[in-house]
Parts: sequence; structure tokens; C-alpha cells
Amino acid sequence: MRFGFNIIAVMAFLSAFSAIPVAVADVLTLNATEGRFKVTFYPDYFLFLKGLDGSGIETAWVDKEYYAVLDMHEGPEKGQSVIVTLKKTSDRSPQPEWCKTEGGENFSGLGITCLKGAEGFTDQLRFKVTAKYADSAANLPNQFQDRVWAEYPEMPGRREFEVLGPFDMHIVLE
Repeated sequence: MRFGFNIIAVMAFLSAFSAIPVAVADVLTLNATEGRFKVTFYPDYFLFLKGLDGSGIETAWVDKEYYAVLDMHEGPEKGQSVIVTLKKTSDRSPQPEWCKTEGGENFSGLGITCLKGAEGFTDQLRFKVTAKYADSAANLPNQFQDRVWAEYPEMPGRREFEVLGPFDMHIVLE
């Protein structure tokens, strides 16, 4: 009987220990002053972030699919959040990438391709992302479980030429 109790105690310890990364995740937060979703083919988007301090942000580091949560601070979806996953970096398409695109200040013009030869340009950080439904919140750490989720087709940035107001992008770096 004591042997059975020990096995149950060990199993409880291991299950509690395995839950720690979900409860206390390593998160990188980027505070954008504005941004924009550009759809490629739903559910895949390009996400541009503006207003970041480029001196401390690395590029081409996304080595696997990471979850991210976008918390909207303005606009029709103010107070809501969106779940996305980041696309893995490749030689041809580093993730994330600083871009000189989208027409500069007004997010108009030059499209979704990052222009080469933009040394020192750190105005727009581009991620390739995949939009997720609210049920994906089950895959997120506990700190993100209290959100009100916006999802397709009501997710922010889907209206034509919509520029997102300030938002935070929390990348879960498990």
C-alpha cells in the first residue's frame, strides 16, 4: 500500500512540475504605437509594428512556431486580444524583419515586400503570422487566460486600409 502511495505522489509531483512552463512562461513584449495586418491568404497575414525602439530588437530569430497575443488599446476592438502564431524564419524570409515598405509613415504604397538596402531602417518590424481562433487560448500560459478574444471575421485590422492603434504583442518564448 505504501508503494502505491509513493507512485501516486511521484506522479502528482511530475504532473505539477510539467505544468510550470504553462503557468510561468518566458514572454517577450513589444509595445507598438501602431501597426497593420496585411492579409496574404486567410489565415496568414503580414503584421507590421511601428513605434518600436530598434536598438534592442533582434531579427531572424523565430526558429519554430511561437504563440503571440496582441492586446488592442484603441479602436473598435479596444480591450480585446488576438491570438496568432509566428511563422518560422527562412533564408529567404527572416522573421521578424525590419522593413522599409508600406509607404513609410502612412502605411500606403509599396506593398508587403520588405525592400532591400534599408540599412538602419527600424521604423516597421514585420512578422509573418497565422491568425488563430479563441479556442487556441488553451495553449497559452495562465497569464493570458483572462482575455476577451477577437477572432476572424471580427478581428482587428480586417477592414480595408485599417491602421491599428497602440497595441502590445506578447510572444510566448516557451
